[in-house]
Parts: sequence; structure tokens; C-alpha cells
Amino acid sequence: MPTYDSLSTQISTMKTKITSLTNSATTAQDVIYLAKALGELGTLLGVDDIVQATADKIVELETKRSTSSADLETKRVTSLADIGLDRATALADINTAKLSAINQVSGAGASLHAFFMVGV
Repeated sequence: MPTYDSLSTQISTMKTKITSLTNSATTAQDVIYLAKALGELGTLLGVDDIVQATADKIVELETKRSTSSADLETKRVTSLADIGLDRATALADINTAKLSAINQVSGAGASLHAFFMVGV
């Protein structure tokens, strides 16, 4: 429920005017002006509060957007670093497997060479 704090000055002024009218002779024109002023005040009730609440929510959303963007950027950078480490590990594993395969082929070649040399 809105508090209408933003219109407290206007409401106090209207209360003062109403009090002064009841202490003096009030004409029909005074009553019409008072009714019109009360109608306008009623129309304005809460407008400033709604505007302020909207501005507060915009600031809140901007803050959340900034925080989310920063968090997303941190996660992106971390993911890229993880990918780089995984890539380096995979390349090291491939290099190890390559050296192992070369050693096995070299060993098999030496065995074949020895086999054929023995038979000569």
C-alpha cells in the first residue's frame, strides 16, 4: 500500500486551507475551488510515489544486470582457461602416445632386423 509521502506537503496545505475555510464565511465559489483542488489532489495521490518506485526498480534491475554481466564474464574467462588447460593436457597425451608408438615401431623394426640378420 503506498504511503503517499511525496504529497505530504500538498496534503498539509489542503488541510490548512480547509481549516481556514471552516473558520470563516465560505462561499459557493470557495466550495467549488476546494472540491476541484481535492479532486486534483486525489488524482495526484501516489503518482510521485509510483514514479519513485519505478526509478528504484530501474536502479535495482541495472545493478542486477551489471552483477550478472560481471559474473558471466568471470565464468567465460574461467571456462576459456579450463579449455586451454584441457587442450594442453590433450596435446601432452597425444605427444606421449606418439612417442610410445614410435618406440614400439622402432623396437619392432629392431626385432625384425635382428630376425632377418640371424638367418643370413
